[in-house]
Amino acid sequence: MTRIIFFTFSFVICLGYQSFGQDDLMAEFEDFGTNVWLGSYNKFRLADKWFWRAEFHYRRGGYGDTPFIGRMSQIYNRHAINYFVNKNLNISLGAVVRLDFTGDPQDDQLEYVVPEPRIWHEYLFVMPWPRFQMFHRIRIEHRWSRRNDIDSEWIYRDRWRYKFYMTIPINKPQLVPGAWFINPDIEIIMQSGSPVVNSPLEDLRIYPSVGYIVSPSITYTAGLMYTTGQRLARGHVYRQRWVARINAYVSLDFRKQERKVPSIRTTD
Repeated sequence: MTRIIFFTFSFVICLGYQSFGQDDLMAEFEDFGTNVWLGSYNKFRLADKWFWRAEFHYRRGGYGDTPFIGRMSQIYNRHAINYFVNKNLNISLGAVVRLDFTGDPQDDQLEYVVPEPRIWHEYLFVMPWPRFQMFHRIRIEHRWSRRNDIDSEWIYRDRWRYKFYMTIPINKPQLVPGAWFINPDIEIIMQSGSPVVNSPLEDLRIYPSVGYIVSPSITYTAGLMYTTGQRLARGHVYRQRWVARINAYVSLDFRKQERKVPSIRTTD
């Protein structure tokens, strides 16, 4: 399984680099944007193998002379049913509604906010070790979106996401309450569909963070993420962002008391 994931990751990276020389245009990197992302990742255990995932994200971006928090950027409301296949594999299926706010709040020719619905499914491969954990996450999203321009048309795209991350304890031998941990994290997001012209690499995210396990039910993480990706209609242009992220992870067990087994939530 590890080899399959490695070759899949290598293939999508090569596909992204393929776009650099298309149409004989030199790659251009935009100036850095700045954002703040606040996330709440909630997981509720309904039965021995079934969970309900409920996530909320509040995102702001730089605007004018105010970096990071100058304007509203996005709000996510993501839900899914999660099936625990075994200790090494979790599968999720659900829906998302994202609200996209205009990049220029002072422009009355733009709609202030437009919705973006998605259907998504995810496959999380867990590789536990005595002192730390490794994760391979494959997430596929089917999205319908439109620009904030008035009367803009809807477009359809698919997103193909691969993420590798780890949780490594710092001050304790294992991931237990009271443990601080580091969380190296890298994700590549590809996209496909008729609107995608020479721009398959939507985003590359490098996100090291630090976390703290409060209890088996609550964990916090914080870090600074670097991202870059191609503009949809101009594949040779790459945007760049610094994103400050703060996340809370909450796990609750809704089973009968005698069937509950405490567990620590350190994944997204």
